[in-house]
Amino acid sequence: MRRPLADTPQRKIMLGVLLVDTLAAGAFYPLTFLYLTLSTDLPVAQIGLILTGGGLVALVLNPVAGSAADRWGAQRTLVLANACCGLGYLGLVDIHGWFQLVAAVAFISFSQRLYWVGWPVFIAEQVAEGETLDRWFAVVNAFKSAALGLGAATAAVALAAGDVGTLRAILIVAVAASFLSAVVFFRLRMNPQDAVGDADGPGGPDAEPAAGSGGWRMVLGDRPYVAMTVAHTALTVAWLLPSVVLPFYFVDTLGLPPWVPSVAFAVNTAMTVLFQTVVSRSLAGLRRTRAVLVGACAFLLAFAVFAGAGSGSRAVATGLALVGIMLFSVGEMSAGPPAQSLSMEAAPVPLRGRYSSVFQMSWTVSSVGGPAVVGALLQWNSLALWLVLGALVALGGLGFVACERAFPARVLYPESKRSNT
Repeated sequence: MRRPLADTPQRKIMLGVLLVDTLAAGAFYPLTFLYLTLSTDLPVAQIGLILTGGGLVALVLNPVAGSAADRWGAQRTLVLANACCGLGYLGLVDIHGWFQLVAAVAFISFSQRLYWVGWPVFIAEQVAEGETLDRWFAVVNAFKSAALGLGAATAAVALAAGDVGTLRAILIVAVAASFLSAVVFFRLRMNPQDAVGDADGPGGPDAEPAAGSGGWRMVLGDRPYVAMTVAHTALTVAWLLPSVVLPFYFVDTLGLPPWVPSVAFAVNTAMTVLFQTVVSRSLAGLRRTRAVLVGACAFLLAFAVFAGAGSGSRAVATGLALVGIMLFSVGEMSAGPPAQSLSMEAAPVPLRGRYSSVFQMSWTVSSVGGPAVVGALLQWNSLALWLVLGALVALGGLGFVACERAFPARVLYPESKRSNT
């Protein structure tokens, strides 16, 4: 019988901090633009430009986050991430001009890069004998989904109120949660395993990283890893659906009631919370690259269902929308944890931070460039949208499979299967 991952007080605290921190961020982050338009006299276009600039800053700061994780360790990186996030949110509480807003957004952007680069490395350090990265990432993904769902529900209540005071109260809670998380992580005494993998893998850890550019030359020279990251960049466009594509597509293109996107998001969240570990366990016998391909196939089926939803009545379209979001959820649960696990297993331990920052660039690229592409396609032709997204996701899934020959079995399979390969 499997033992629970949260089998020590330290691990319970770690998952608790994850829940609180993500809940606070999930409650305020979707309301950022609305809050800024209501609480400042700045033009809407200028606010949008500043927030977009934050995404571009994130691209520039990504390598800094990777170097920080390698030099200071993942846990200290997470402490810094939460502290920077708290400072950034604190700067939004009472804004006195565009310069303060720019500084606050810069802190928030930097904190996000530190957070998303540091978390995979931190999780990889916690894997003990008899555990797998895939299971860890599945559990963390379920926890994050639960927190984001609760945060979104809180945001919906705040939107119903619609006043600056309510939004500012949620912001202050997010500030407190960020600083509290920083303090807890600083005092947390985990027991990192740091089990160095075999030296025969791509970019094996037998080559010690040099400070500065030496380490980066090794990372960027790891062609299989870079190719896998490019494939993942194509695949990540699928994750734009819940927040960017489906609300507009359901309501404006299909003419469905405004409550449909909210229900679809709730279904997506509930499925991830309830079935993420079940799906990951059912795919444990596959190579991680093949599990990612399974997820890509589920995405393609979801796209086909969404594309066909416009050919029937409103009732049929609503039903197909819910079927599509279920298939999409299966794709997320199938592809996410194995891709993340592979990204960490294929990285030599001393350079995990830099490797993680390269892999996380795939999310940044799709989040910065994806909305513009999706918006143009939605305005032009909805069928073209699904064809383009489908082509990218198919290339991403096949790209993972094409890379698998470059990786040894120790990174392709979860720990429980390696003895049989």
